[in-house]
Amino acid sequence: MVQTSTTPTPRVIVGVRDRVGDAALLRRAAAEARRRHAVLVPVLAWTPVGGEALYRTHPSRELEHAWERNACAELDELVTDTFGPEEPVRVQPVVVRAETLRDAVAAVAVREGDLVFAETPRPSVWERLGLRLHGSEHHRVALAG
Repeated sequence: MVQTSTTPTPRVIVGVRDRVGDAALLRRAAAEARRRHAVLVPVLAWTPVGGEALYRTHPSRELEHAWERNACAELDELVTDTFGPEEPVRVQPVVVRAETLRDAVAAVAVREGDLVFAETPRPSVWERLGLRLHGSEHHRVALAG
């Protein structure tokens, strides 16, 4: 008797926004997915226009569906613009209604073995100059670090 594996397909999950830097992030995540023989899952967060509080005062299923469709179209466009017609790995784009991109990614990355591919934090100008900030929010002084 042959046993089949019930291990889910590994996934590389990457949160994206519709901006120029996300194409490079998406390509790096795709390279990681290829190395791991995983599915690439780009995630885009969306919220109702005006925010959740305003939406709760005047809910509209039609508007909700339209906003979700727009988010799907944005994500599909980003994936197509990044990879062209031939995707380098299997891609399963996901849009999530969430206040933040971090919340959306957390809602998707629920399986054991999911790898969240995060953008490398870009150092601030002060950090690149080897300085650190000291003081209150209104009065800051740059000190050599």
